[in-house]
Amino acid sequence: MSTVWRPKPFIRPVAIGVIRRGAELLVVAVADDAGTITGWRPLGGTIELGERAAEALQREFMEELAEPITAPKLISVLESLYTHHETQGHEIVFVFETAFAKADAYRRNNFQFRDAGVDNTARWIDLARFRSGQEQLFPAGLIDVL
Repeated sequence: MSTVWRPKPFIRPVAIGVIRRGAELLVVAVADDAGTITGWRPLGGTIELGERAAEALQREFMEELAEPITAPKLISVLESLYTHHETQGHEIVFVFETAFAKADAYRRNNFQFRDAGVDNTARWIDLARFRSGQEQLFPAGLIDVL
């Protein structure tokens, strides 16, 4: 996984979905330009103009995984200020607890998808790895609301 992604030069509204499988979270890798994984984040994406955050989340899961989700419940809103390759990023992140609509989705250990021209894999990682610091969970502050 190699990417040359940079933060947008404006505040970006984002919706992410926390999906649990027992003690695990479904997350996708965040990588630097060389493809080195620097952390993980729940799936989701940009909220489009005229779209509610929960609708954006449902759309993103269908676009990325072709899997419907049910009853997104807003659990937090985080303001994420970060730097990626010396470029400042600023996001307002709507964090939702949600679930897959189909039980079969929980049997999968990973989900291959393509987003913005980049191949990605979403996988289940034990929440304890984030709490212990073995793995980094983005955005900052998310671990505190889970």
